[in-house]
Amino acid sequence: MRALGIDPGLVRSGWAIVEPLGGRSVVLAHGVIAPPTDASLPARLADGAAKLRAVVAEFHPTFVALEEVFTAPQHPRSALLMAHMRGVICLVLEEAGIPILPLTATTVKQRLTSSGHASKEQVQKMVMRLTGMSSSAGMKLDETDAVALALAGLSQTVLGDQFPIVSTRSGGAAAIRERVNELLRSSADPKRRRTTQPPAPDPHV
Repeated sequence: MRALGIDPGLVRSGWAIVEPLGGRSVVLAHGVIAPPTDASLPARLADGAAKLRAVVAEFHPTFVALEEVFTAPQHPRSALLMAHMRGVICLVLEEAGIPILPLTATTVKQRLTSSGHASKEQVQKMVMRLTGMSSSAGMKLDETDAVALALAGLSQTVLGDQFPIVSTRSGGAAAIRERVNELLRSSADPKRRRTTQPPAPDPHV
């Protein structure tokens, strides 16, 4: 089973493929989708879509942990532009038949560091620890954020929000797909929603 984490953005979208292997979660590949900044908005979106399709075709993820987008009152244009790219990402994944598990930045930080307000640098350090990577190896924060999303997604779908990811014995790809779909159905059905409120979104992400 493979999780694709995506940290969406119009300028840069970090992505990472993570797979539980033996006693650790292994980062199989990572990168940044960066459309040309001097191109028109439609051209940038098309470029991002093409590059994401290439990633999906090469690695065949079981599901995608995709960061939610929240409106930032101080930067409404930035949030709107990010939402454009996130919409394109959703379209590409839907066309490929890959389940999407939306996660807030606050939720990811909470699962990895026990603090919903952890800094990007703190998240990066925890990513290195959980994956056994000795250093950031030149990885951009967009990429380590994507790894964090994949880890959080695996935690939720496989181990019920427990860390670290230690085994693949919880089921194969079909079971994981069903688990993701179950989670999505639960979030859409008011009768099955949890009564507890999720952490407030981090306005700085």
